[in-house]
Amino acid sequence: MKTVIYYFSATGNSLKTAAIISQKLGAEMLPMVKYKGTICTADKIGLVFPTYFWGVPRTVGEFIDKLRVSRDSPYIFAVPTYGELHGGVLGQVDRLLAKKDLKLDYGREIKAVANFVEEYNPRIHLAGKRLKEAARLAELAASEIAAGISNSPFRYSAADKLFYKIYTDIKVNHDQEFHVDDTCIQCGICQNICPNHNIILKNGALEFQHQCEHCVACINCCPQKAIQWKSATQKRNRYKHPDVTVREIISGMQ
Repeated sequence: MKTVIYYFSATGNSLKTAAIISQKLGAEMLPMVKYKGTICTADKIGLVFPTYFWGVPRTVGEFIDKLRVSRDSPYIFAVPTYGELHGGVLGQVDRLLAKKDLKLDYGREIKAVANFVEEYNPRIHLAGKRLKEAARLAELAASEIAAGISNSPFRYSAADKLFYKIYTDIKVNHDQEFHVDDTCIQCGICQNICPNHNIILKNGALEFQHQCEHCVACINCCPQKAIQWKSATQKRNRYKHPDVTVREIISGMQ
């Protein structure tokens, strides 16, 4: 029985989770950014990604919208990572799949380290304990997926929809508040790590193209901490999963 896991990850939490589950299941692991519109022939299809405002990142929504499957009623599972609250993210995934005449069979939210530095200071002092527990839960999810467990239905409330609108209406494509310090060394990491090709290094300066989904990979993975959001991030921590390299994240984006 073939299993494939499609993942999206900006700072490594979901990439690490996908890797653990993939290893346990003997599954193929593919980045969503590269496989939008793919025809999936697997018996089991997995979606691993971070939670944004109690919902899915734009990349994940677009991936599901363009997903095509060749088998009748494949077993579909979703394992979203999150920082503090996950809301009804699994319910949203189920509803997006329903538009494709598919359904979510299994889901498990996994708490990791919150990375949304635009709005708060990442609590990196909690990383050791949280990531150890996240790895344990990823292994548990893999065991339950292997057993074909179904734990649907999944809730998606009016409050979930309302909170998610903050993301779609206020955040998505609004990148005018990004700016770059003079510590920038023009290494090109931000340009390469952006899933939407939103950052262009041109004539020694960074240009933002207003196609941002606020994954914050550029801020968190800049080696100089040169990319800032408004006046909020200058003194805040940056976070990347310690077991995942910037190169590995980039490989899932380009």
